[in-house]
Amino acid sequence: MGWAVVENASGSDWEGVRVSLVSDDAAAFRQPIFEPITVPRPELPVRIAEAIRVTPDTGAMPPMPAAAPMMAPPPAPAPRAAMRVEAAPAPLAATVTTEAAAGRVAFSLEQPVTLRSGETANLPFLDLNLPAERLWWVQDLTATRPLQALRFRNTSNHVLPDGLITVYDGAGAPSFLGDAELRALSPGDQRLIAFARDRDLRLSSQNSSRDEITRITLRRGFISLDAKRIEETAIAIDPRGARGVMVIDAPRRPGATPRFTVAAEGEFGLRHEILLEAAPKTIRLGYERDQRQDVPLWDPGLGDPALLQPAQFDLEASLRRIPGGPGSVERLQEILNRTGADVPGRDVLASTITALQELRVLLDAARLAAREARSADQALLRARQAVEDRSGGEQQAARQRLNAASREAEAKGAASSRAFEAWQRAVVALLQRGS
Repeated sequence: MGWAVVENASGSDWEGVRVSLVSDDAAAFRQPIFEPITVPRPELPVRIAEAIRVTPDTGAMPPMPAAAPMMAPPPAPAPRAAMRVEAAPAPLAATVTTEAAAGRVAFSLEQPVTLRSGETANLPFLDLNLPAERLWWVQDLTATRPLQALRFRNTSNHVLPDGLITVYDGAGAPSFLGDAELRALSPGDQRLIAFARDRDLRLSSQNSSRDEITRITLRRGFISLDAKRIEETAIAIDPRGARGVMVIDAPRRPGATPRFTVAAEGEFGLRHEILLEAAPKTIRLGYERDQRQDVPLWDPGLGDPALLQPAQFDLEASLRRIPGGPGSVERLQEILNRTGADVPGRDVLASTITALQELRVLLDAARLAAREARSADQALLRARQAVEDRSGGEQQAARQRLNAASREAEAKGAASSRAFEAWQRAVVALLQRGS
C-alpha cells in the first residue's frame, strides 16, 4: 500500500485542489544568499543501538563489455517532497490515475483535496498485491550475521517510485518487522529490500589465494610460466536449523573472472544465490586471473656470458646471480613440485633443472680450482720474497723452491681456466635452449 505525506506549505488554503504526486529526476539547485557565522562545537553522540546500514538494491544490469569492466556510477536519487493531506478519506488506488515516462512517475488523484494552509495529512494512492519471497541477504562478505530481506517483483502496470517501505508480518496479528529503502521499480523488474538483521544465523569468512601453473615454456635465457591466480573467499554458514534462500553480493574484481555462478550483475557487484537446508554449509567464492612470470636463468647485469674472462670475473661475488649458484636449482624445483603432471612444458622444466644440477657440479669444480690457483699464486709470492731475503746457499735453495712454486702456480692457473671455461660453455649452451 502506498501513502503520501502531503503538506500545504503554499501559504493559502486549498479548496477542492486537484493533486498529483510526482517523482522525477529533474535538475534542481539552490544558492546561498548569506552564510551564518557559527562557533563550531564538538558533537557528543547519543549512545543508541547499532544502526543497520543497507545499500539499496538498484536491480540487475546487462553485463558490461569486456573492454569496459567498470560499472557506471549510480544515478542520483530522485528528489522527494514530504507532504501531508488532511481531508475527507480519499479513495484508494482504484481512483488514482498513474502516468509514467522516462525518469518520471506521477499519481493523479481523481478526487479534489481541501486542506488549510500549514496542515498535513496522509493520502493513500496505491494498493497492490505483489509476489514476494523472504530470504537472507549478505552485502558485506566480512559480516557475521546476514540481513533479513524480501525479494519481490513488480507485476503491476505502475512504476513504483523511490521511497520508504515499512514491512509487517502478515501471519496472525500483523507485527512490525522493520523499514527498508526502495529504489524506483519499473513494471516487470524485481528488487531486494532488507528490513532487519538476523540474530540467529551466523557467518564467518576467510580469504585465501594460490597460483595454479597452466603452461611452462623455455625461452632463450628464461623460463616462462603461465598461471592462474585463484583468489577465494570461503564463507561458513550455520543456519541453526533454518531453511531458505541466501543471496550474496560479491564485489566485481577488474581483470578477474568469477568461478562461481552469477545470478545477476549490477551496482551491487556479482550476485550469487544458494539454498540452505538447515545444516551448516561452506561456500567458496573464487576469482581467477591470468598471469605470466618469467624466471631468468642468467642475470643480464653480468654481461654476455660468452665474453666473460676468468681473470676479470669473480665467481664468489656473483654466486647468487649465476646458473648453478645457491637458489637457482631450488627455486625451479619448488615450481616443479607444485606443477601438475599434465601441465604442458613440465618435462622442459625438469630437463632444465637437470642441466642446472650439472652446472652446479661444474661451478663447484671451477670455484675449487680458482681457490687452488689463488693459493698457488700466494705461495709463489712468498717464494719470491724468500729469494730476495736470503743470500749464499740459502738463496740457491730458495730459488729452487721459487721454480717449483712457479710451475705449481702455472698448472693451477691453467686448471682454473679450464674449469671456468667448462662451466662457461655449459651456461652458454643452457641459455641457447628454447625458442
